Amino acid sequence: AIVKKQISRLKEPSIKCIDLVVQELTNVVRYCSDKMNRYPRLREETERIITTYIREKEQRCKDQILMLIDCELA
Repeated sequence: AIVKKQISRLKEPSIKCIDLVVQELTNVVRYCSDKMNRYPRLREETERIITTYIREKEQRCKDQILMLIDCELA
């Protein structure tokens, strides 16, 4: 019972950590895309594609983490 209580407390920090990683990845994408200012259309498309990919993987990662915690609680 004590361990389950501690495991359930991991959910919120885990989700916050994922959010921080996504935010940092987004910042890196913006920084890198700024190097392509000579090609605005390419820059916009590259940033859009990479950001969309990061968002898709963010949700999958959150689902996996929550599933792992739920499995540990079972």
